[in-house]
Order: sequence, then structure tokens, then C-alpha cells
Amino acid sequence: MKLKSLLIGSAALAAAATGAKAADPIMVPEPEPMEYVRVCDVYGAGFFYIPGTETCLKIGGYARYQIDWSDSDDSNFAVMGGTFSANSLSTDSGGWRKLARANLTIDARSETEYGTLGGFFELRADAYSGVSRLGMPSGTAPFSLNGITRGTYVNQAYITLGGFFLGYKATIFDQGLSGEYDAGGFDGSIHTLGYTFVPGNGVSVSLALEENDYNYDYTPNVVGKLGVAQGWGSFDAFVAYDATAKEWGVKGFASINATDQLTLELLATYFSDPSLYSNGYDYSLGGHLKYAATPKLAVGFGGQYLGDKHGSSADDWAVGGVIDYELVENLDTKIAVNYKDGDSYKDGAFSGFFRITRSF
Repeated sequence: MKLKSLLIGSAALAAAATGAKAADPIMVPEPEPMEYVRVCDVYGAGFFYIPGTETCLKIGGYARYQIDWSDSDDSNFAVMGGTFSANSLSTDSGGWRKLARANLTIDARSETEYGTLGGFFELRADAYSGVSRLGMPSGTAPFSLNGITRGTYVNQAYITLGGFFLGYKATIFDQGLSGEYDAGGFDGSIHTLGYTFVPGNGVSVSLALEENDYNYDYTPNVVGKLGVAQGWGSFDAFVAYDATAKEWGVKGFASINATDQLTLELLATYFSDPSLYSNGYDYSLGGHLKYAATPKLAVGFGGQYLGDKHGSSADDWAVGGVIDYELVENLDTKIAVNYKDGDSYKDGAFSGFFRITRSF
């Protein structure tokens, strides 16, 4: 009996072992190869392919700190290439004003049968100092006063396809001198629909319908630009019609490469009357000379005459100088000193700023 039980148990074990050998082996899948980010050099430096797609992406921006100053409430503080009236913010006789800015840009592009499909987004956050006298202390919710925006906001967001562009972007009328004293007219972002045609040989033609009104009418502004860029430099001609104000303006800008280090800029404007695109005067003439002393250091000086101020026919003028210096790669500093005088000022007014920018 014991022998029989032993034989039966041995047979069962042998069968189990045979069944185990006959079963399919357990397959451990090989790890999928990691897809590394690929460089996309089709659209220039900084682009990379979004993994798993043929879309190229570039992330950029800057962090900036700026200290503005003015010696008189007759003058204008310079704010990131624009101006705001010191009188509108305070009755102080000049003083200091600080600004911290964070700027983030995202640029996405891919190729289609209709040309390059692009999407551009610029997010901006500003923090100004000393505005508690307006009832809005620093650090509170965003607000806008006289064209100055605090807090976080979309500065540009638009789509491109081939030569077409649609969305919220910088007006094509945007162009001014490299100094910080000039007034070239409207240079902000605006809702727009337009097309840029590039026939070749450095020539480009842009036409846009721009809308700045909210629920006002159905008639957009019309803006055009003709540009030529050659080895000697470039020339751009602008024309704008403000459908709300029913006024128009023209502007011409030239940049001439006198030498490898010396550049001369010339600006002329004419506006029929006050409008969105006007710089506040019927006409103006200006020039700016820029000298690249070294690869890191550049200095510039220039001025602008502004005639027949809208509403008063005052004639004013401005001069200014700038020093740009690159401390290290992607860390730039700028110092600007401006002087403005004329019929609109009780006395001549000095203003300027110090700016440091870390770009990426």
C-alpha cells in the first residue's frame, strides 16, 4: 500500500513537472526606447520638436527691473519704451518710480500645405511701486490707468498661416527711434487681421484691419506698411486710417548702416488730427545715431522736433542719450537720460531710467 501510494505521488509530480515545462514562458517586454527632445533648426535657434509631433516650439522671455526718475512733474517718465504722464499720477515734483517685469513668450510652428502654421503667445506681469495714493496699493489686483497696466496680462496672442495673421498682436504701425525720448505714434498691441506679402529682394508689404473699440461700430482701422531691407540698411513707410476718429497719419523710418559700427536712424511723421495712431502732434522730425564701440558696449544720441501739438499748436522738442552694455551673455543693462522742452513745458525737464534685463 505504501509502495502504491509512493508510485502514485511520483507520477503526479512528474505530470506536474511536464505540464510546467510545456506551458508558455513568461515574456518580459523590452523597455521602449526613450524619445529624446530633438533640435528643430528650421526656424532658427532655440526651437525644439514637441515629442511625438512635427511641431517646433520655442520658449523665451526675460526678467527685468527698472528704475525711472524725473526732476519735474512737467516731464514724462519712460516706461518700457512708452511714456506716462507724471502729472496724472501725482502732484509730486518729480521723483523715482520702480518697475519689475516678468515676460514669457511661447512660439509654436509647423509646416502645412498652406505654408507655416504658427501660434505666438506673450504673457506679461508688471509690478509698479508707489501707487497706493490711487487707492490701489502695490500687489493688489490688476488695473489700467492712462494706458499703464499692472498685474498679469496677455500682451500678444495670435495665429499665423502662411502670410496671414489673426489675433491680438503689436500693430504694424509700430516703429520708432532707438532712443527713449522719441514719439513715433501708437506702438501697442491691438486686435487685428492682416496679410504680409514678401515678393523677395528684401521687399515686404503688409496690410491689416485693426480694431481698438469695444462695441462701438463695425468699421475697422486700416493700416499698411511697405518695407525694403538691403545691405545699406532699411526703409519702412507706414499709413494708418482711424475709422473711429476719421483721421489718418503717415510715417517714414530709415536705418542706414554708415559703417560696420555706426548706424543712423531717421524718422518723420504726419497726422491729420488726434487719433489712435497719432503721437500728439501734426508733424515731427527726428534722428538717432548709434555707435557699437565694442561687441558689448553701444552708445547712442539723438533728438526729435514735434510741431503743432493737437489742441494747442505748441511746438516741442526732445533730446536724449542711451548706453547699452552687456554684462555677461543674456544679461543687459541700459541707462537713458532725456531732456524735453518747448511750449508745453514751464521749464525744461530731465528724465531717464536704469534698466537691467536677464533674457532667456
